[in-house]
Amino acid sequence: MQFVNYHVINPENPHRQEEELLNRLRQSDRNAFAELYRKYWRRLFDSAYKRLLLREECEEIIQEIFVDIWEKRETLIITVSLEAYLFGALRYRIYNLIRSRKIRNAYLDHLTNTQEVEQNYIEDSLYYEELAGALAKSIENLPEKIRKVYQLSRRENLSYKEISVRLNIPLDTVEKQMGKAIRIIRANLKDFTLLLILLAERGFK
Repeated sequence: MQFVNYHVINPENPHRQEEELLNRLRQSDRNAFAELYRKYWRRLFDSAYKRLLLREECEEIIQEIFVDIWEKRETLIITVSLEAYLFGALRYRIYNLIRSRKIRNAYLDHLTNTQEVEQNYIEDSLYYEELAGALAKSIENLPEKIRKVYQLSRRENLSYKEISVRLNIPLDTVEKQMGKAIRIIRANLKDFTLLLILLAERGFK
């Protein structure tokens, strides 16, 4: 997907720049959404990585933030700066992740933990059933050791440290196996995964 015809705003007035960007976003301007994403993604990722040290989970958290913004774009009200809003949202999600080792609103994690669909993500129930089946199959086909670690994390909601103790394996082994599990599942669900930009495109159909 290409974003073109970028809107030029006077850089000498950052407050007005943010207001215009938000106004365009509320009007479902996909270029405004892309500008917001490009401007803040790397900074959000770097901040999350300092705390979580796992690339996959950092990416999931940040995707969740931007998905939430896009879904609420028409009624979005921000009373602080965009930067303060985004980093506040990031801190909230990091706190929840550290506390429970899951991202409650992330699409893939939601399916893994509850096996239910939220209509906020996909309106077509048949599409969801197909996706849920593909996810279950992907998890079942994981190598046994990787599958065990993944299920303890996502279904029993154990921390990586708790998994390390229960399975009597090093903590870094748990982290590596979780990373492998996420990469395998993503690859298997490449035709289903709710990617950020594809989500944006759905709003323009």
